[in-house]
Amino acid sequence: MSAAPGGLRGWLLDQAVPLWTGAGWDAATGTVWEALDHAGRPRRDLDRRLRVQARQAYAFATLARQPGVCPALAADLRTRAEGLFDFVMTRGFAPGSGNLASWLAPDLTIRTAPHDLYDLSFVLLAAAGLAAAGTDVSSEIARLEGALDRLAAPRGWHECAARRLPRRQNPHMHLFEAMCALYRATGAPRFAARAATCRRLMAETFLGADLRLLEFYDAGLRPLTGADQREEPGHLVEWIALEAGWQALDLPEGAGGAPLPPPEAMFAAATAHLSPGGLLPDVAGQASFRLWPQSELLRAARLMQGAGADLPERLRPEAVLARIRAGYLETPVPGGWYDQRDGKGALVSDTMPASTFYHLVEAFLCHDSGRLAGLTPPAVDQTAKTLS
Repeated sequence: MSAAPGGLRGWLLDQAVPLWTGAGWDAATGTVWEALDHAGRPRRDLDRRLRVQARQAYAFATLARQPGVCPALAADLRTRAEGLFDFVMTRGFAPGSGNLASWLAPDLTIRTAPHDLYDLSFVLLAAAGLAAAGTDVSSEIARLEGALDRLAAPRGWHECAARRLPRRQNPHMHLFEAMCALYRATGAPRFAARAATCRRLMAETFLGADLRLLEFYDAGLRPLTGADQREEPGHLVEWIALEAGWQALDLPEGAGGAPLPPPEAMFAAATAHLSPGGLLPDVAGQASFRLWPQSELLRAARLMQGAGADLPERLRPEAVLARIRAGYLETPVPGGWYDQRDGKGALVSDTMPASTFYHLVEAFLCHDSGRLAGLTPPAVDQTAKTLS
């Protein structure tokens, strides 16, 4: 990671954005590649996840509205975000079933369309990002709400149209993120209500009294046990940031159910899984360390530092960032990254996934500003009038 003026924000705008709007951009179709190789060349042979198109749309729209971004770059990023979102909405639903796609072939035809809650959550997040950037997506949001209603369950939402098991915590976490973002962008109370449903599940079901955030559940949202269960510490630190965003909505007390444990307690529970080298594992008890959990650790540490928490030295933001730089960002490609290392520090990934960009945008903007990227004031405040 070469030095960039303006800190991590400068790295994003001056190095990562040129990479992902250049080599990472499929100019022939106006979409993004699933991944680059370690030399910065597109992996044209890979299938593509539809949600990666939505994640990049959100990331570009979020960067476009950051203070001080030059107008020409902001306009370009917003145009790209709008194009990606339009692709998702026009090419991402299977004819006949109307199901949202998950995987696309290299020629962008639909391979699978399970109508998955996880995928849908990121499309809703992209809509929120565009609404906050000033794009009128009210009709698209209404369509996506209808798609979400198809997955409604007695508690929360089903995994997909076929009601696949196990049910998972993670899609509900990202739906919570999307609904909070839509409420911030529009002011429409129904988004806060859906966010509150997700948060109550976190408080009452997903996070145990022992501060273990469990991932897998049966049809009635009872946690699975033994080898059928797992913990992902990166999700627990991600919830710290999402809870901070929820609190910033300033909703009536109790709107989202019982209070969550203090962030210090959640942070301590997650970081109890740190490796000797200070990395957060993908899954508790496994020696695999992807970049995205480290970025979520950085974001949570920065928010806690800003709130006055007294963090151990190796968990302070600059220490976490130093490990990210050394282990993942020192690449021959400006603006690029390595994805995954093993317990001995050896590189085990062979691609640079585009999906990681969303995590880095959120973490790096938060690091430099001390606030969540989504809390940048919306570009316009009229959207609520068309969505309420």
